[in-house]
Amino acid sequence: IDGDAIDGYRFEVVDEARSSVDVLTAGGFCENVVERRPEMDRWSFYHTRGPEERHLCQLDYILLSKALAARNATAVPDIIRNGQPWRTIFPPGQEVERFPRAGWDRPKASDHCPVAIALDMA
Repeated sequence: IDGDAIDGYRFEVVDEARSSVDVLTAGGFCENVVERRPEMDRWSFYHTRGPEERHLCQLDYILLSKALAARNATAVPDIIRNGQPWRTIFPPGQEVERFPRAGWDRPKASDHCPVAIALDMA
């Protein structure tokens, strides 16, 4: 048995054909600025149904109007993952220092990771 050859974790982008967010972003009505982050670094939720079904997915969004997005063209949202429980599997290079009281499953800050962005409103 070679444990290093099969680590059990595979991170890959799955392109969903449609999303309910498409209704809001279609035609340039607004911009999902989380898409300004690298594709593998957009996740804000860890979902599992046992060891065979584990997903990192984007369930949290910041949607800006076209004008506000243009005014803040270089602003990139932060995704705060420090409150995730220890059972959350992070892709390589994305590990964070968890909050001191985070447990294996509970306590945890939330199922979701807060998404925050600094915007110039003037």
